[in-house]
Amino acid sequence: MRAEYYFLFLLIAGCQSHSVFEKIGDGYYFIGSEKTADHYFDWFIARRACWRNVSNLVSVETSEELTALEDYIVSRGYPDGSTFATSGHNFYSQPPFSWEGSNKPVNFARWAPNSKVFVEKSYLSLELINSSLYMRRSYGLDDYFICEYRLSANQLWLYLDPTTRIGIVLVIGCLASLGLLILLHRWMPRRKPVQSPDDKESLI
Repeated sequence: MRAEYYFLFLLIAGCQSHSVFEKIGDGYYFIGSEKTADHYFDWFIARRACWRNVSNLVSVETSEELTALEDYIVSRGYPDGSTFATSGHNFYSQPPFSWEGSNKPVNFARWAPNSKVFVEKSYLSLELINSSLYMRRSYGLDDYFICEYRLSANQLWLYLDPTTRIGIVLVIGCLASLGLLILLHRWMPRRKPVQSPDDKESLI
């Protein structure tokens, strides 16, 4: 029964997080910032903020998606020079970059003017320059971050706190062990009782 409760909880969490996002183009996105006067957030804090909303940092996989985000950002009055964290980086692959959110390589580019050749490991962010959105190399410190909503089992799992994850693993482990014991009990051959000589004599 507890497994059913966990499934219901995951479903409700996914539906609740969906209301935080706005439809931009063909997807759902949320632009946030953890930056304050006394605190500067980094890429990992931004990624965790997206996970809390059952999403991931954006993976800009097409020029149409980038244009849709550009139109939205300009319409919302974000100042020129603003930077936005994405899921792109090249820490697990050779340059150019890949999208961690979708586990795909960056297959198109709109780099900021005068961009340098990328030889170091770094992040990929977006920068608003003259009302146009460009890709840029980043050290993981940006003004904003963009979360992209894609409901999946993996995103729901990342949304959960460690205690809940452990609880789910324990429940699944107990159910699996119980099922295995039942199968072993059914498949084990039953031994026929052996009568002793004394038992045979008593029957004569």
